Formats: sequence, structure tokens, C-alpha cells
Amino acid sequence: MKRRVYTVFLFLGDILFLYLSLLFALLIRYKGFPVEPSVGSFFLYFTWLFLIWLFFLWSLELYSPKLQAGSFDFFRFLLIFIFLSVFSGTLYFYLQPNLPVAPKTILFLQIGIFSLLFLLWRVLFDFLFRKKRKREKIIILGNSPELEDLLSSLKNSFFYQVIGVYNGQTDSQKIKEVIEKKKVKKIIVSNGLEFLRDISFFSRLEIESFANFYEEVTQKVPLSVLKNSRFLEEFYKREERSYLILKRAFDLFFSFIGILILAVLYPLIALLIKIDSPGPVIFSQERIGKNRQKFRSYKFRSMFSSSEEKTKLWREKDKKEITTVGRFLRYTHLDELPQCVNIFKGDLSFVGPRPEWEKIARIYEKEIPFYFLRYTVKPGLTGWAQINFSPSRSVEEAKIKFQYDLYYIKHRSVLFDLSIFLKSLKKVFG
Repeated sequence: MKRRVYTVFLFLGDILFLYLSLLFALLIRYKGFPVEPSVGSFFLYFTWLFLIWLFFLWSLELYSPKLQAGSFDFFRFLLIFIFLSVFSGTLYFYLQPNLPVAPKTILFLQIGIFSLLFLLWRVLFDFLFRKKRKREKIIILGNSPELEDLLSSLKNSFFYQVIGVYNGQTDSQKIKEVIEKKKVKKIIVSNGLEFLRDISFFSRLEIESFANFYEEVTQKVPLSVLKNSRFLEEFYKREERSYLILKRAFDLFFSFIGILILAVLYPLIALLIKIDSPGPVIFSQERIGKNRQKFRSYKFRSMFSSSEEKTKLWREKDKKEITTVGRFLRYTHLDELPQCVNIFKGDLSFVGPRPEWEKIARIYEKEIPFYFLRYTVKPGLTGWAQINFSPSRSVEEAKIKFQYDLYYIKHRSVLFDLSIFLKSLKKVFG
């Protein structure tokens, strides 16, 4: 079962159980089907809410085949979903008091019933899927600098089984024999392989480029493709005006809420920082933003003040540098709260590539090809790289994060931004 089929099957099942749980909630609440307002009215007004909930399920990775039903993470994400459903449902109907339906009890009944049906449905589907799952057989033709990384990601794949990897020196007849014997239906092509000219044979197979397949599996961009100007152009797409307006409106609204929270918590956090260690309350540092414009970033100080703080790279490697209060601030992410000021000013967005300190950025620009592509978009408080990889403490780790940043730049959209934002909240509160 391919990834898309797997996801669509789960998605359709969730839609069915959302409406079924609403029907059960109405039967329990009214001891039958209501006449006024009608069942159709409830279905209509709950549909908009269901769309939001389906987005929550997707953002919490409850459609991921890696997440086994019944596992600790599954229940953890399900509880987060229940909380988000209650919050969004209450807000949805509270902001629309003139609706013909006022489903206070029905809302909670529906969420409870759906959560139970969702659990049973996922356990059953997971059991059947894992029992009868057949992975798609593939072979990889050609060499690529990212080949080892791809093979590592495919080791525990639920969808693909690598039958073989062959370079340009391999006899084409041998490859044909393997394809026929193992019933391979798909080949991944890296670069110029002459034997693919045997159209009569290879035209029967599904052929996909290494770059596209690598992106699908790892959700990163292979750096080797950037040497091709055709691929390079994809990172310079013009951002739609509607996207920029919605993104800025989102940033202004939530950064304003963050600033209000900062105003309330600042006296207490400042006092704790001062008691814990000498030094300033706020740590500021010059960072590189969009179009390589410099700006000053603000955070609550979480490390001991030192003469090395403005010269030493990757100080975070030494955990002894972090203060006691700093550990708590980092664990709760409260140290990032002052950056809401940066977001409100427009230096930062909530979602985007993480801005780097100028001294480190200069090193990355020299060591990592095409690093300047990060400067084509506004940096963010969180990003695709942040939720997929730990903070970089070397140039090699920075290369991996850069691959995730490129994936975001290439695929950025309102839905992708919202998904990253929710996944970041899941990471913080989960």
C-alpha cells in the first residue's frame, strides 16, 4: 500500500467517524433525531469544524505510518488533539452566538465518541495494515552524494523495499534480469545511464528521478541538485501576495498575544535570572535576516555571562555554561518569548529558517554551497529544520539543517506554515 493510498484510506475513515460520532451524539442528547434544528443543520455547521480537526490530525502526524496505534506517542498526540478539539470547538460556537444550533453538550459528546471510535478504528486498521502490508520493490540506478542518506532512511520504510543499487558500469542485462525476477515496478534514476535507452524494456516501468524520490522519503532537498540551474530556479518562486498578507497577519496577531504574556511574566523571570547568576536579563545578538539584512535578536539569558559569549562559537556544546534557571527557561521555551518583539517588528516570522549569528553565518556561507538561498525568505522562530533536527553544533550538522530549510523554501505555503506551527507546539507541550 503506497503512502498516498494509506493516508487517503485513513482520511476517509476519519471523515466517516466524525459524522457518525455526531449522529450518535444527537441520538443520545435528543433520544432520537432532532426536528428543529434538523440533523442537516448540525451536519452543515459541524463540517467547518471537522475540516479544522482533520488539519489538527494531520499536523499531529496521526496519519504517519511510523506512528503505531496504541503506542505511548499515539495516546500522547490523541490527548493533544482532544484538547485542541475542545478549545477550537468552544471558540467556534462562542464566536458565532447567532447560529441556529448551540451544541454545548453535543460538542463534548461528539468529541468523546469520536475519540473512542478513532482509537478503535486506528487499532483495527493498524493491525490489518501491518499484517498484510506489501512494500513496493524498487532499484536505484546511478550514484549520488546523498545515496547513503537515502538508503539509511529506507531501512525501516513501510512503503519501499530496495532490491538493488547499480552504478553506470553495471551490465544492463543483469539489471533487466533482476527487475523481471524480483518483479520490480519502479526504478530511481540518479544520472546519465546509457542503458535506459532500451525504451522497449524500461518504458514498462515507473521511472522517478533521484532528487524527487529523495525529497519524498527524507523531506529534505539533496544539495547535489543545486548545481543544476533548472532546480535552482525553484527556490526563487515569487511569493503570492495573499500568502504574504496572511502570514504577516498571523505573525502580528500571535506576537501581540506573546508580548502581553511577556509583560506579565517579565518581572518574575527577570528576578529569577538575577538571583541565579550575575549578568543582564536579556541576551541580544546580531542575526542575519531576509536579503542578508542584520537585526538584533532578543532572548532571556539562559547562560552564564562570559567574555567568550561574543567570540566563542557553539557555546551550547558545554552544558556547564547553562544556568539553573536557564535550563528551565529552555525546557519550557520561555527563553524565546522576547523574540515576539522581533516578530511584531517584522524582523522575524513565526515560521521560517532559523536566523544565524553573523559570525557563524559567515562560516556556513564559505563551507556550504548555495547557503545564500536561506536569505530569500524571512527567518522564523521555528521552522521545518527545527522540528526535524536538533540544533546544529558543527558545519556538517548545519548542512543537514540547510537541506530541511531548502525543502521549506521550495514548498512554503499557508498550510505548510500552519502545520509547522502546530508541530512545534506539539514538540513544546508534548
